Parts: sequence; C-alpha cells; structure tokens
Amino acid sequence: MTAMVDMRVIMIQSFKNEQAPAGADALMARPRAFDLAAATDRAVTLFWQRGYAATSVRDLCAAMQLNSGSFYAAFGDKAGCFAAALARYAGGQGVPRVPSLEAIARWFDVIIDPARTPRGCLVVASAVESPLLDRRGQAAVQALLAAVDDFFRRCLAVRGLGAEVDAADAALLGAAVTAIHVGARAGAPPAHLRVIADRALAAVGLQRTGGAAAAKPARSRKKARSTVRSGSA
Repeated sequence: MTAMVDMRVIMIQSFKNEQAPAGADALMARPRAFDLAAATDRAVTLFWQRGYAATSVRDLCAAMQLNSGSFYAAFGDKAGCFAAALARYAGGQGVPRVPSLEAIARWFDVIIDPARTPRGCLVVASAVESPLLDRRGQAAVQALLAAVDDFFRRCLAVRGLGAEVDAADAALLGAAVTAIHVGARAGAPPAHLRVIADRALAAVGLQRTGGAAAAKPARSRKKARSTVRSGSA
C-alpha cells in the first residue's frame, strides 16, 4: 500500500497495548521462545478463514502453537491479536505501494487472481463484522478501507480532472474492490470478478492490459463514465 497505509498500520499496532493485562510488561520483557511474525501469520489465516466472532482465543492458541500465557503476554487479548493480524495482513498482500495509473490495474490483477487464498479480504470481511468488533478493531478496519480510497484518489490525480472527480472515481474503485472481495468470498467464478474489475476500470478511463493500465482517450473515458452512471453497464 502507500505511505498513508503504513502510518495507519502503525496506529493499528498501537491499539493492542490499550488493554494489556496486569503484568504483561514484565512477561513481554522476557525473550520470546517463538517466532512472533510466524505466529501472527497463523492468526491472519485463522481470522481470514473464520472471521473475528467465530475465532476464539483457544482457536488462536492452537493455530499459533502458543500456550495462553504466551498469547496474552504477546498480544494482550483477542482484540489485540486481531489488531496485530490486520497490520500484518495490510503489509503483506502484494498490492502496489507507489501511486500511479498502472498501480490501479495491478491492484485489481492481484485481487482477482484465482490463486489467491483464502478467498476475499480480511479487511472487507471484518467490515461486515464491524458491530462485533471492539472500538480498536472498528477504527482499524475503517482506517484501512479509507486508505484504499485515498490511494486510488492519489493514483487518479495525474489525469488532471480535478479533486472532485478523482474522489468520486476513487470511491467507485473502492466499492468495486469491496464487491470483488465479497464475491470471491461467496464463491463467484473468476470470470465474474474480471468483469467487475474491467467495468470499474473502464468507468475511470483505464483498462487492464496484462497487468498494466492505459489511459483511454478523453472521449472514450467520458463515454465509459456516462455509460456506467446511466445504469446501462
């Protein structure tokens, strides 16, 4: 993602310390006998597969191969583990980090890849569960979703169409990303996801061309946007 995403990830990581149990600092001062990154990766997979509500601390300890003492010392609680998992997930999805028109197309190529597993997106799936998350989790999910729209907005700025148009088109792309992830999670066929991606890109004057994006002529771009907004897409 972008520098803004990195800043938000730092914020997410800080959330896990808010509710650390008494004595956690002393425990965490001891050398860990496990790989924290590998353990967090297992938590990412579990939350991604099952969702937040359906994942218990016992499930996490089993998947991460930790006893409860080590778990609480490292993460504070389930919500802290979830925050760490979100931060780990956000930094490891292989999506572009430098804003450009080509980055938008590459982003869509990543998320429609049928080899992507688990299906969908941990952040989008967690947004659906937002009422079940604590304040830290809700804030983290909202921040990451906002960061996606912001990244697209900065990618689109090079077109010179103005901030209002860029913000509207970025919101459309963000909505398409969400739709693709929900569809993938529900088992939609890859061809269906490619259609969503291609139509969303066309609406903002871009197209997928083997992983790159190309700006269409202004007339085609306006026609594509008009077609989608008229509901004929």
